[in-house]
Amino acid sequence: PFNFEKPATKGALPKLQVNPYSWSKVSNIIYLDSPVGVGFSYSKNVSDYNTGDAKTASDTHTFLLKWFGLYPEFLANPLFIGGESYAGVYVPTLADKIDQGIEAGIKPKLNFKGYMVGNPVADEKFDGNALVPFAHGMGLISDEIFEDTTRECNGTFYEAYTVKCDHLLNKVDKVIQLYI
Repeated sequence: PFNFEKPATKGALPKLQVNPYSWSKVSNIIYLDSPVGVGFSYSKNVSDYNTGDAKTASDTHTFLLKWFGLYPEFLANPLFIGGESYAGVYVPTLADKIDQGIEAGIKPKLNFKGYMVGNPVADEKFDGNALVPFAHGMGLISDEIFEDTTRECNGTFYEAYTVKCDHLLNKVDKVIQLYI
């Protein structure tokens, strides 16, 4: 909603000015850290830290219902949910929970329209097994490391089944860390 006005003199502090074209005039965003213990989220109840994908979806759905209950003026707005990385699991799970709530007639009725995920984890084993071939294809690891790791790990890179496979996967990680 704001822009910075360039300072008139060198070393002066910039001033905030209202941006008349701000996205916040037509959209609203709720940023939510979940599950409990992630980012700025916390609980005074230690048992709340025992969580999982289904509980995270349920807790987030409960939050949304309570939030829209407190601010019903936003109920008519289309609701999209989104996230990145492990949200590839959380977001579709939450979308399903929201859809179930709508079908069951739970109030307030959310105006759910869809979801989006960026760089999502979809399946840990599938994604984990893609790391070594991806690193090789991007030129991050040598042909030798790729071939040795593929042979010793039998093409399964998500979990090391032998000590030698584990050693080679650690070697791959060490080389990749040079580029991060």
